[in-house]
Amino acid sequence: MPTVVLTRERGKNAALRARLEALGIAAFELPLLAHAPGPDQDRLEAALGEAWDWVVVTSPEGARVLLEAWVAAGRPELRVAAVGTGTARVLEDAGLRPGFVPSRAKGAALAQELPGAGRVLYPASALADATLEAGLGARGFRVVRLNVYTTLPVEVPPEAARRARQADAVAFASPSAVRAWVRAVGGDLPAACIGETTARAARDAGFSRVFYPERPGLEGWVRSVLQAVGHMT
Repeated sequence: MPTVVLTRERGKNAALRARLEALGIAAFELPLLAHAPGPDQDRLEAALGEAWDWVVVTSPEGARVLLEAWVAAGRPELRVAAVGTGTARVLEDAGLRPGFVPSRAKGAALAQELPGAGRVLYPASALADATLEAGLGARGFRVVRLNVYTTLPVEVPPEAARRARQADAVAFASPSAVRAWVRAVGGDLPAACIGETTARAARDAGFSRVFYPERPGLEGWVRSVLQAVGHMT
């Protein structure tokens, strides 16, 4: 039975693990990152009281931070855009239905396709690049970015790193996870990435066998894992 290393934050690997185990693939969970508050998190609740044409959210974690501030602010009416279905689902499950999801789950697509104009609030990861706000700014939107969370590497015990290097593939959900693997584990395993941005980071980090779906999401990620372990071409 092939083994795949799952590298997402603790508590976030369950859905992928269940799908893989149903297909006869063993999962070894090795969380490489942990979320932490960003420098602007305390400003988000007050910011939600201002008038915004859109609030844009680009990750499930960003959605969770937004929801916490939204509830604390008294659940004000918001017009929210989510980068993809996974992020949208987190919002919907808490009663905040997105008004827009782009055709592709990428920040560039969100920047190109967001309708209308005006003021945009972007609660972001401190590690996110400037693609979204630059793209929206080029279209005339006025973007206020708040860095509301970040990710930090976690310590990996030597025995866990050794076991991970013996696996058949590794699954990555972010460029930060790729960088954390290089620092803490090492080894050029086949890399199954959740999307194109993470795949690019894996190639830049020296991975020679990189697989990713055209559309980010759980099912596409599962197919990429199958390709990485040689069960699918």
